[in-house]
Amino acid sequence: MLFLLFYCFFQLFKLWNFYLLLCYENKTKYCKKNIPDELTLRKEYFNSCYENTLAKIGDTITDQKIWVSIDETTDSVRRNVANVIVGTLQPQNPSNMFVIHTEYLEKMNHSTIFQLFDKAMHILWGNGVKHNDVLLFVSDAAPYMKKAGDCIKALYPKLIHVTCLAHALHNVCEEVRAHYRDVDQLIGGMKKTFLKCPKRTAIINEKCPELPNPPRPITTRWGTWIKAVQYYCKYFNQIKSVIEDFEEESQCVKVVKQLFQNVSLQSNIVYISTNFGFLPDIITILKGKEKKLNEAHGDIATAISGKLNRVLLKNKGWKQLLDINTILCGVSSDEINYHGFDLNETSCMKYAPITSVDVERSFSMYKIILSDNSQFHY
Repeated sequence: MLFLLFYCFFQLFKLWNFYLLLCYENKTKYCKKNIPDELTLRKEYFNSCYENTLAKIGDTITDQKIWVSIDETTDSVRRNVANVIVGTLQPQNPSNMFVIHTEYLEKMNHSTIFQLFDKAMHILWGNGVKHNDVLLFVSDAAPYMKKAGDCIKALYPKLIHVTCLAHALHNVCEEVRAHYRDVDQLIGGMKKTFLKCPKRTAIINEKCPELPNPPRPITTRWGTWIKAVQYYCKYFNQIKSVIEDFEEESQCVKVVKQLFQNVSLQSNIVYISTNFGFLPDIITILKGKEKKLNEAHGDIATAISGKLNRVLLKNKGWKQLLDINTILCGVSSDEINYHGFDLNETSCMKYAPITSVDVERSFSMYKIILSDNSQFHY
């Protein structure tokens, strides 16, 4: 028995060595060089690469006015991770952006965000933080972010805190969705109908080969629900005819069949597509088209327009940027407010970011690093 157990361990040891050898040969095969050991990389190269990268970022940002953006997420192992990115503010061209710091936080509140912001600035300026060179802080509109912005202003006197305009318009899209439950049920029911049933997708492709497949909107993804409404407005009759031909009587098919018979549903789809179909494009381009909401007609349009006005009213930094924009656009007035900026600082705000999209994109690379195919498991 003991011999058998020893023999099993010996075979496992041989397999393990073979596995490691195979991995090593694959690395050398594609890299054409010997791969240093993990500990060697950590001890000899990691710190120097980090310091060289920080030095390059410091050289780029030297004597420049900057903006800062912070956002947080929960990663695949359920840790609260926050990223800090910085960018330069220049009157000639859009800024260069850099991820300056990533940190795991035990709690997400205004205190930890404030500490994270200040820590990132000390990393950026190791020889002394230039408090007057930080002109803009961009974040989402979470209450703790707003409170953190107020705390940060105490240390950085010229800082303007702007909450993301894309988030604001997304909230407007959510308000539209809340007013039309029947349309929301149709979109959700159609998503369930085709999500895990290739057979139904094949039927729709066979009967209407030129018809795009029904959209699968994600409510947390900006504007996708409105785009789904535009799809059903354009292809309503074709989709309806296909659904009516489904012989199966699953619950999701029954629901959408009933909804397609609803006359008021059709008018609601037309109304949403006509009056609010521009919102996804505005979220993408953000060129100040929010005034279009005031041109829409009806009680719902008035409510949605009021929602946008309330969201923007809470965004005090946005009002400050609008004042600065009037100066950059050459509007002369006795009531122009520079908000404590000198002339050079005002000109630097020409390409100031008004969304936190860039810091959210940084999480995509972070998630790739944590994915299974990017990690070697022993």
